[in-house]
Amino acid sequence: MSRAEEMAVPVKVQIPLFLKILTFDRKLKARVGNEIVIGIVYQRKFRRSLNVKNKFVDMMDESSIKKAEDVPIRQVPIDIDKTDLAGAVSRNNIDIFYVAPLRALGVKIVTGVSRAEQILTLTGVPDYVESGLAVGIGIKGEKPRVIINLPAAKAEGADFSSQLLKLAKVIE
Repeated sequence: MSRAEEMAVPVKVQIPLFLKILTFDRKLKARVGNEIVIGIVYQRKFRRSLNVKNKFVDMMDESSIKKAEDVPIRQVPIDIDKTDLAGAVSRNNIDIFYVAPLRALGVKIVTGVSRAEQILTLTGVPDYVESGLAVGIGIKGEKPRVIINLPAAKAEGADFSSQLLKLAKVIE
């Protein structure tokens, strides 16, 4: 399972890409309220997952990008081993899940909630996009590559522009 947890692109490169990708979602403003809440799904007892969550929080705090489509962004860490995902969504009004590497958990735990609640899923683990998450960052050659699972994105309520889809690797 260690292969499925690999991230080809560092978090500091993923974040600006994800924030840009959000601007290509034509339904973003309709789906989110007066802020975009990103739930960072991770496992505290799995070091790689915890490290990715910490890096994500640090990079978001340090980022000059504080809004997407003029909507402020806030983040909420969610330790999936300790927290009911659906409960965390309703308590925090989560709009997006960023899924860190997870051990011994399938992405179906996340997609069950993301589809039901129309929460867009993002990840730096390319294999997770193949497994059902909506958007990931992989690598092609030496450059980051956006990967979009189109059926997953639509099931989560996203409507990405053709401009983005032309640039991405699209899984039909």
